[in-house]
Amino acid sequence: MSSVVYLKDNNCGVSNLLKEETQYDDISHIANKTIEEVIEENPNLLIFPQSLGINKDKIEELEILHLTGSKDNLKDCKIKTGNLMGFIGYGDTQISITSRFAKNNDTQDDFFLHYLLQKVLCLNIFDLKYSAATFGEFDLLLYMFPALLKKACAQGLVRRYKTFHNNDSNIKGVVDVTRHIQNNIPFNGQIAYKNRDYTTDNSITELIRHTIELIKTKPNGNFVLTADYEMIECVRLIQENTPSYSKNDLSKVVAQNLNQFVHPFYTEYIPLQKLCLQILRFEKMNYAQNNNEAYGVIFDGAWLWEEFLATVLTGKGLDFTHPGNKTRTDGIQVYTGNPRYPDFYRGKQTTPENMEGNFVLDAKYKHLDVIRNNDILNGSFSRDDLHQLITYMHILPSRSGALIYPFDKAFSGDTRSKKRTIKGYGGDVWTIGVPIPQDCTSLKELSSKMIQSETYLKKILHEEINMAG
Repeated sequence: MSSVVYLKDNNCGVSNLLKEETQYDDISHIANKTIEEVIEENPNLLIFPQSLGINKDKIEELEILHLTGSKDNLKDCKIKTGNLMGFIGYGDTQISITSRFAKNNDTQDDFFLHYLLQKVLCLNIFDLKYSAATFGEFDLLLYMFPALLKKACAQGLVRRYKTFHNNDSNIKGVVDVTRHIQNNIPFNGQIAYKNRDYTTDNSITELIRHTIELIKTKPNGNFVLTADYEMIECVRLIQENTPSYSKNDLSKVVAQNLNQFVHPFYTEYIPLQKLCLQILRFEKMNYAQNNNEAYGVIFDGAWLWEEFLATVLTGKGLDFTHPGNKTRTDGIQVYTGNPRYPDFYRGKQTTPENMEGNFVLDAKYKHLDVIRNNDILNGSFSRDDLHQLITYMHILPSRSGALIYPFDKAFSGDTRSKKRTIKGYGGDVWTIGVPIPQDCTSLKELSSKMIQSETYLKKILHEEINMAG
């Protein structure tokens, strides 16, 4: 019987969580290892963002968990978390890591994580009808399905060789003598034969089809599959190109997909294949699960926070540029051919004499307490964070640079820190806390209050832009 260990992100280390030695043994398999190492040992584990090692943000070097102590003294064992959220299972133990803003230690109450996901993945989950029993880990998997399916379909349908077993009069392959004798004696005008064809009806598309059919049976499943016109077309494309689909073939199709799909062009099908297997595994389908392999889905909170801010800052009015780390676009040049990618900036590279109006913003998900004397240097603004921001401001150069973080305390008054003026070219550095609603009882309530926080952030930035312009 599986047990659940509940954690929150950035918990600074919590003890007295483990109750059984098996929990310690299971968690030891994924703790104190980098994401890169965990993925290498557990290829079906889903980590977002997917492009580990490409963005130069060192996400692959993070640990999912850090475990100290020994199972001889479980009470004193301590588990420390960072920016990662989601759920992960190994053996008989499941680990749930919610955002630190969750009301309880349960993804059912982690409205902030669900809010970030719906904003980043462009899925209007507010229209979904949830009960307390269903609003949890399975929904995290469902949220990812439309986004990954759309990306995969944008690359075209996968074509692979597949062996077809036919029995008709239009022979197009090798006669299957054994099957012909079984089915067509006495002779009835048909021939049993088999042929290999390069087709879109293959193990990958069949796996996606089985996942679609499973989602249909779930509460809100049809809403997820018909969320927008693009999703409807993707589902239709898969259905029309899997004519040999049979629900009885589920175990066979899953078994064919246990080895990771690799293709130099159809790269977006790799995470989609993993997700489909996770959805089916969550439903406890019996397809030779490996208890010695981790499964689940993990999100980097720093990535989610940055992508959420992009939905707020890049629209009309503010017009911040959000450089494409993955596509290597819109960077600022340190020197010719050596770009850097701030999270957000406004303005163009110029000379110090023309720096007015230039603005750099750095997104940070971690704890940043600026309460003490309301001073940027008295809080948890690390030297590395400060140096990085100043570097971007110097290269642009910029009149103002701020670090934006989720404000952990109840909102009261101004959440900005004092400004400090940099020596040299000048420019002010400061922080902006985005208030995260506390003690919300529903996703709809948090959504309404988050709109107020977003409006507050836009107001502050408009004021700064007008003042600097």
